[in-house]
Amino acid sequence: MSPTARITRSGLALVALPALLAVLVGCSGTTPAAPDEPMSAPDSSAVEPGPNEVVTLSLRFMPEDITVPVGTTVTWRNGETIGHTITSGAWGDLNESTGLRGSQTADGLFDHALAPMGQEGDTFSFTFDEPGEYLYFCMPHLTMNARVIVEG
Repeated sequence: MSPTARITRSGLALVALPALLAVLVGCSGTTPAAPDEPMSAPDSSAVEPGPNEVVTLSLRFMPEDITVPVGTTVTWRNGETIGHTITSGAWGDLNESTGLRGSQTADGLFDHALAPMGQEGDTFSFTFDEPGEYLYFCMPHLTMNARVIVEG
C-alpha cells in the first residue's frame, strides 16, 4: 500500500468516525450530559401515575395491571422522551426472565401512538364500558405488556 493510500484511508476514518458517533447519539433521542453535570431525573409528577392513570417509564407500563369499575376512563401518559403505542389485544409467550413477549395480536379496540413526554399527543384516554380483562401492549417495545381489569 502506498503512503498516499495509507494517509487517505486514515483521513477518511478520522472524518467518518465523528459522523458515525453523531448519528448514533442522534438515534438515542437524548442529549448526553456534560461530564461535570449530572443527568437530571424526570420530574416526579411525570413518573407517578394518578388515579385511573398508567404512565410509561423505563420501557414498562406503570402499573402493569390496573383494576377499575365499569364506566371508568383510563388515561395513559408518556413519561419518556420516546414514543410508544397503546395497542389493545392479546400478547403471550412471555419470557419470565427477560419480560419479553413472544407474540402479539391487536384486536382493534384501541390503538394510539403516544408522542414523547411533553409533546402534544403524549396522553391517550379510553372509557371501559364493559366488565372484563383488557390486554394491551406497545407494538415496538416487547417488554411493555399490561392489562386493565374492569369490574362490574
